[in-house]
Amino acid sequence: MSDCVNQVSVFPFEVLSYGSHFTHRISKVECNFMSFSYAFTQISSGLIIAVITTDQHISQIMGRQLDTMDGNRRIYVFALFALFVVAAFVSSIHLIFGDSEIFYPRSWCFIEVSGRDFGSSATALVYSLTGILTLNYTAFLHIYIMCKSNRDPELRGHLVDTDRITGYYDIHVNIFLMTSLTFYVLCWGPFLVDILLRSVNVVTSCTGRLELWLVRLVDFKSNLNPWLYVILRKENLRRIVRKFRSCRAGNIQDGEGDGENDRLVSDTHM
Repeated sequence: MSDCVNQVSVFPFEVLSYGSHFTHRISKVECNFMSFSYAFTQISSGLIIAVITTDQHISQIMGRQLDTMDGNRRIYVFALFALFVVAAFVSSIHLIFGDSEIFYPRSWCFIEVSGRDFGSSATALVYSLTGILTLNYTAFLHIYIMCKSNRDPELRGHLVDTDRITGYYDIHVNIFLMTSLTFYVLCWGPFLVDILLRSVNVVTSCTGRLELWLVRLVDFKSNLNPWLYVILRKENLRRIVRKFRSCRAGNIQDGEGDGENDRLVSDTHM
């Protein structure tokens, strides 16, 4: 949901910049809005994945007792509300103590990382550390869940829905967790590291094409997430494998039929 909000809110400004061949001057209000939107959706998306991972870990420990707890729905709603409050706070600090910066090719804005004042450096540092800590927490907890469920396959049954689409001893759960974790780290991690290095003045060069490619990588993660959850569902994987096997079996049968026909023709000539 947060990724969709970011795409809808920021995309029109980028289209306007590219459509005008970058002659459109982004106003201060537009720049602040874009920087907040980018930071908020990235942080909130990362926190949501961290909360989902934490819920998976708790489900491993408590099992189906978690679904029958009183006030369980209220707990999830409160956690989601608290998550968005934290994300909004981290994403709006630069609007008070720092500033927003227009990045190459003057089509998008983010937290200022080129400024040398304390406010800009501190706000960029808060954002990057929040993202990196969230990323590390989620990654380590993901790995712990996979290792624990691999040692005790019965625990995988607590990671599926009530329809039991995935079986207790099915390795599909770990494959899904590992795939989502890999894309999560590879797509968001480099951007966070770049912001961190610039906030502590380890990298002092001007922002340019690198930041554009890194933020496009983050956007790619946003567009890829829904497809991962659709394609890697067990029933969809089964359909794909079944279709592949049926096509392969059809080709084999066609080949066998051609061989039989050739043999009949050769026997006739003889």
